[in-house]
Amino acid sequence: MEQPFFNGKIEDLIRREAKGESMVFSWFLTGEEAVLAQNICKKAGAPHFLYGGYDGAERKMLAVSQMDRELLRQCFPFSLLKLEGADLSGISNRDVLGALMSTGIRREMLGDIIAREGLVLVFVAEQIRNFLIQNVESVGRQKVHFIEAPLSFEIPEPRFEFIRLTAASLRADAVIGGLIHCSREQASRLIDEKLVSLNHVLLSKKTKEVHAGDCIVVRGFGKWIVDECGDLSKKGRAILLCRKYI
Repeated sequence: MEQPFFNGKIEDLIRREAKGESMVFSWFLTGEEAVLAQNICKKAGAPHFLYGGYDGAERKMLAVSQMDRELLRQCFPFSLLKLEGADLSGISNRDVLGALMSTGIRREMLGDIIAREGLVLVFVAEQIRNFLIQNVESVGRQKVHFIEAPLSFEIPEPRFEFIRLTAASLRADAVIGGLIHCSREQASRLIDEKLVSLNHVLLSKKTKEVHAGDCIVVRGFGKWIVDECGDLSKKGRAILLCRKYI
């Protein structure tokens, strides 16, 4: 979505709430869109809350509302669907996304897709819940169907590979090179090609330093959380402790 158009849609939500609507919700936002939407709301002084159905959700809806957040959580217009079938162990997030998109729905109507150890869950805008339940009959070569699950359903924890990394410095290009096992020059090219995001925003400066708590995504390579960084090895290199989503 073009940024001026995106900004206009978020500003429209803010105006609607200011004119008296008690709760106004967006579509599902990407991580980068969520950051932009939050900045627009802060600039306008608008009360807002981002939520995707569970703590740690990547795709979230924006609510513009004065309502207490705990009460507001129960009002978001999305549902949780659970995939049922004989053998779901080989089904990936990409398989599920492909099957859902083939029905003609827009990506913004879908929240997180969770496929782990034979359990497949999808957060969807409530207006397409029944459509998906009635129309999705296969994912890949598997015959399946969706049922609605309660939003209180326990979401399985993500699995991680723990990594101890040494890098020449805490510069983004040096750290990314270490994470994906390539040279700093190759990492720089990935940044220039807009394939790297830091904390859900496209990374534009390869000299930007990485800090503990940062989330790094390199498209086509994976996603990492930096848990600790900054200690120096005997050779003066930076030591980082990271987790890669698997």
